[in-house]
Amino acid sequence: MSAAEHLTGPWMAVLNDCYGFVYESVADARENAEDPDGDAFQISVRRGTAAATRPAGDRSRLPGSYHEGDLAYELDDVWLTDEDEPSIAAEARFAQAQAMAAGLNAAWKAGVA
Repeated sequence: MSAAEHLTGPWMAVLNDCYGFVYESVADARENAEDPDGDAFQISVRRGTAAATRPAGDRSRLPGSYHEGDLAYELDDVWLTDEDEPSIAAEARFAQAQAMAAGLNAAWKAGVA
């Protein structure tokens, strides 16, 4: 696999609960997750086989299996409760993942190898 193929996207930042359900934002998770204060969430940067799918009329969900190379970044045990340190709050971590996905997509589109 060439260096350019390693960057092939599109890449996306994903915020999901422990059941694999995907949320558009931290606010969406706080409002719609089953237990937003008690469950740990996960933030990741994914593509291809690791990307979420949306069954008709349902919330997007992560696949049960995927190619390992389709997961570029993963942060476990993210809590939606307010943190004393804003730099580790869920909003900050999700914004960082979105920036990573944007950078990977820019490199992919520019053909960086």
